[in-house]
Amino acid sequence: MARSDWKRPDLEPLASNLRRIRMTVSYHGSHYSGWQKQSNAKAVAEIIEEKVKEMIDEDVLVVGSGRTDSGVHALGQVCHMDIANTRVKAEKFAPALNRLLPADIRILDSSEVDGTFHARFTTMARMYRYYYKRECDMTAFDEQLVAKVKQFPDLGLLNSYAHLLQGTHDFTTFTASGDICPSRYRDIYESYWRMETDRFGNELLTYTICGNAFLYKMVRSLVGSMMEFAHKQVSADEFAGILASLDRSRAGRTASACGLYLYRISYDPAEYAWFEGEGDE
Repeated sequence: MARSDWKRPDLEPLASNLRRIRMTVSYHGSHYSGWQKQSNAKAVAEIIEEKVKEMIDEDVLVVGSGRTDSGVHALGQVCHMDIANTRVKAEKFAPALNRLLPADIRILDSSEVDGTFHARFTTMARMYRYYYKRECDMTAFDEQLVAKVKQFPDLGLLNSYAHLLQGTHDFTTFTASGDICPSRYRDIYESYWRMETDRFGNELLTYTICGNAFLYKMVRSLVGSMMEFAHKQVSADEFAGILASLDRSRAGRTASACGLYLYRISYDPAEYAWFEGEGDE
């Protein structure tokens, strides 16, 4: 899909009396209803807005690169806020807010940007990672942070599925019913499974996916489906047929939120520019 077809809105100019502050945020998603502000539960963005108000006595709107659902974690969520305050240096927001925020939300860095940056609308790629451990290897430190499974399925079979996801596809099969996006097509730049180890040396089955954007619960549906199908020895050809069917009923189970992390956001137009060239061939 050409980037010109992403249909993003034009950026509004930054008001002359405002500064734009960019921040990278990590958070423990199990403790919140998601990133986006909710009417009946605490959300990560809402907590940050409250602490900014406490810090500089301004009501602000914190705009994230995208939403994460309830229970989903983030290592590299990116957001911005427009403020009138001129006294606080941009780099001071990270340490100052971390003194006010709960320990399960951390500002990793803060910097000043101009109006050409928008946390959501200038995003070039989003990377998610999912983590599984076997039940026998779970430690007291893994609860709500790693998904568990009795046994790992065949890694080669998992990667045969993952490879098929690369490219531009209609992901209707793996989209939850609550999604309201008019188009289900998404560009996937990276998709692979790997066996890694945690800090204690225990095996960790990881899935990495990077694309221009994702549909509602799409990543969790893909992960859960691939794990279920691999356990059942579903062939790669069958998986390709399920993807192409655009039939939600043919998807497998949806993986739990606790193993999913918003891992990294890219704003570099050159990083995946090769994909644009492939799409033109």
